[in-house]
Parts: sequence; C-alpha cells; structure tokens
Amino acid sequence: MPDIRRPTVPTYAVCSVPIAAIDASGAAARIVADAMAHLPCEVHLCNAYTLSLVDGDEQMRTALLAADLNLADGTPVALLGRRHGLPGPVRGTELVGEVARQGGADVRHYLYGGNEGVADLMAAALVRKVPATSVVGTECPPFRPLTDADLSGLVERVRASGADVLWIGLGTPRQDYLVHLLAPQLSIPVVPVGAAFDFWSGTIKEAPRFLRGTGLEWVYRLAKEPRRLWRRYLLGNPRFVLSAWRHRG
Repeated sequence: MPDIRRPTVPTYAVCSVPIAAIDASGAAARIVADAMAHLPCEVHLCNAYTLSLVDGDEQMRTALLAADLNLADGTPVALLGRRHGLPGPVRGTELVGEVARQGGADVRHYLYGGNEGVADLMAAALVRKVPATSVVGTECPPFRPLTDADLSGLVERVRASGADVLWIGLGTPRQDYLVHLLAPQLSIPVVPVGAAFDFWSGTIKEAPRFLRGTGLEWVYRLAKEPRRLWRRYLLGNPRFVLSAWRHRG
C-alpha cells in the first residue's frame, strides 16, 4: 500500500491509549474523507468500560493501539481531554448521523449489528433523517462466535455492495475485536457504534437530552437494562478510574 498522508489529529492518553481530541463533526469529516478516498480506517469509540479492559485484555489493547482513530465516547474520557481542546464526548448515535449528513449521497453505508430487523429499522430512520443517505446492506449477526468463513463472507458481501463505511453494532468488546480483524481487509472506514443501532432503530430509548454529557447517562441506561449492564458500570467504572490513575502522566 502506498504511503498515506493524513492530517495529524491531536491526541491525549487515557489508560495509555491515544484518544483523538476531536468532536463528532471532526471525526465524521475524517471518516467521510477516508471513505471517499477508499482508505482503510480502523475506528474505536472508547468509553470508560472499553478502556477499563485494556490492562487485562491483550486483544482489546492491541486493537486500540493499532487504531487509526480512537474517539472519546463518554463524559469521563472526554473530560480528560478538556485541556487538549476536546469540547465533549463523541456519541455513537451522533457520529452515525454526522457521517450521513456530511457524506450525503457520496457515501454508502453498510449496517452490521443488532437483533433481527434492527439494522433495517436503523436504515429507515437514517434515510428519514438524512434523505440523501444510501444504505447498501444490512445484516443481523449470528448469535455465536464468528468463524473464519463468517468473516470471509462478510468481507465479500461488503465489497460487493460498494459500501464506503461499515458500521458494526455488537457491543464491547466483541465489536472492537471484529473491527480490528476487518479493517485491514477493507479499504473503507470500519466503525463500532454498539447501542447506536438500538437507539437509531427505536428499539431502546436514549437517555433524556438533559443527561447527555453530564456523566450520568450511564445511570439511566443501567436503570433500563440492569441485568445486561450492571457488570459494565458497577465493576467497569471503578476499574477505569484505577487504570486511568495507574497510567497517568
């Protein structure tokens, strides 16, 4: 592959992982530029739970350190970037909409994630919000570990669709592992946005707007899905604080 010169994105370290000090608009501009230039771009949205895993999960750590763009998904991570000019977190839902808006008819999207029918509902919502949006593929992943044949098939289908961006919605850490495997095989941005599939589709409600950016959005989500999310927040949040403290400097 020829040498690819991209604009330098300022970063700051959290848990020894470089986080881009850019907002959703800036992140979308980078993703759209790479999509239109047919350049590979491995993206990860890093919240406190994601970063809490890096000390004990070598696969996650490898993925984040190899990424082209790690974004601050969550107020605690964004707050640590304040002195570097980061105005606030980059939420997955917002990022999807911003890429659709900036890319318009020039950027084609492939949606891989969610339960049965969720990706289709998300596609319909995107087109309603940004009528120029082109969604060229939707898939519900199997409820089992993906095999090499699954990965090869997905790569072939994404290539055949002509997609310019692949959105992954499997939840952390599974989606981050998959992005790291797919990104080198696809000359397009590959972006994991997890719950954004459910939020865009309307199958799960987002936290009220007044809670977003306050650092308390997790309380709302925990109240809505306690059985699925209790471990992430009640164990992951303290682990993140310890890891961030350990890697400070």
